[in-house]
Amino acid sequence: MKKLVQRTVDILQSADVDYGEVRAELIRTENTDFRNARLDDCRTVETQGVGIRVLVNGSWGFAACTGLERDDIEAAAARAVEIAGAAGGRGKVELAPLDIQQGVYTGPCRKDPFEVPREDKIALLQQVSDDMMKDPRIKSSQARLWFEKRNRVIGTTRGDLIETDLIFTQPDVMATAVAGGDAQSRSMQDGARIAGWEWIEQSGIASWGEKAREEALMKVLADESPSGRMDLLLDGLHLSLTMHESVGHPTESDRALGWEANMAGRTFVKLSDQGSLRYGSSLVNFLADNTLPYGVATWGWDDDLVPGQKWYTVKNGIFQEFGSVRETALLIGKQASRGCCRAMDTQCFPINRQPNFYLEPPDNGVTPEELASDIDHGIWIEGRGSFSIDQRRENFQFGGDLFWEIKNGKKTRPLKKVIYRSRTPEFWSSLDGIADRKFFRTMGLLTCGKGEPGQSARMTHGASYCRFRGIEVGGGR
Repeated sequence: MKKLVQRTVDILQSADVDYGEVRAELIRTENTDFRNARLDDCRTVETQGVGIRVLVNGSWGFAACTGLERDDIEAAAARAVEIAGAAGGRGKVELAPLDIQQGVYTGPCRKDPFEVPREDKIALLQQVSDDMMKDPRIKSSQARLWFEKRNRVIGTTRGDLIETDLIFTQPDVMATAVAGGDAQSRSMQDGARIAGWEWIEQSGIASWGEKAREEALMKVLADESPSGRMDLLLDGLHLSLTMHESVGHPTESDRALGWEANMAGRTFVKLSDQGSLRYGSSLVNFLADNTLPYGVATWGWDDDLVPGQKWYTVKNGIFQEFGSVRETALLIGKQASRGCCRAMDTQCFPINRQPNFYLEPPDNGVTPEELASDIDHGIWIEGRGSFSIDQRRENFQFGGDLFWEIKNGKKTRPLKKVIYRSRTPEFWSSLDGIADRKFFRTMGLLTCGKGEPGQSARMTHGASYCRFRGIEVGGGR
């Protein structure tokens, strides 16, 4: 694909564009899916395409084609130039400076999942599914293995040329129990990683059939949630979604600039809040990290050709800066992009997306049980569930996947239908305890929706167990 990209870059240079970028991708996806202990889907799909972005007199033009046929690519290049020129020189796009980028990035993968026999994958999922369906009260089950191999090459009229080779791996398990006129589910939620078959082995999916069955049954037979102000002990998988919605999206620079209002609106965070807004307690340190080896937003370079970086979004509770792209960096008072520009695929225009980011865990030796020991009455929550957030990313409510009541410092009875409500700064300011980094867990998300037309993007979030004080809790019927 390198020759194809370089040839197309030459075409753009001859068209006298101010900036031209050619992004070619070859993607192979494999999905094996069991539903109710029967094979439901077993396929491998390959797609390829080229996306072309040009800048002419301050205006963008973008066009794409599927496949790698020369005539189609040349037509897309001409169309992108025509679209940019249609603005008649009235554009205002200015890109933050960037050194020329050249190189190759290969994501970590010790064992190529595409070389593992399909029979082995089917046998594993059959075993997990059979384990879930051993109790007749489990009325629905799903076990799935998903893999993607993505090779991309990006070249520009500046002389940039980079190549990335990435393999994404995700296991999924979910059991739904029905009893007493109610239905409750329990699921495996560690999500995707840039990794190979070793992630399937490390994830413990083989034991999740029994675990999902027993915990779904426990959940459906549990008492419903009490209501009132109480303390929460939340695990990293649960907090992955909470931070995604209440920290990740509000700190995207395009929302602060008013460019993005789709998918739950803009943001309460203002441009002037950088370096001053109290986002949480002094324990709150959110690290954006597009160098996290297995993080699903670690691609070596973003679609602006900005290298992966690591920085604080929030430090000691104070908001530091927005995630940015080359087009927004100068507008928010920064001299360089943070490398948050990504498109779903070659058919989409790259936009400002969340990086990998996580709540920095301490080396303090504290266990979740020690955090719970200082709670008179509260809820212990594991995993993500339902959520809702307002158009400014400020008022929200979240559910979860597994719940326990805490009484007098001890985890006691299981619960179900738990919902908590809060406001973003108040919630993170109520955090007063974090467990040691050995309890740190991450979730790799593949389907973050944003934009219009809508696009999905990928990022990894995580945390150790955290304790929050005085949060409003109610039933989630």
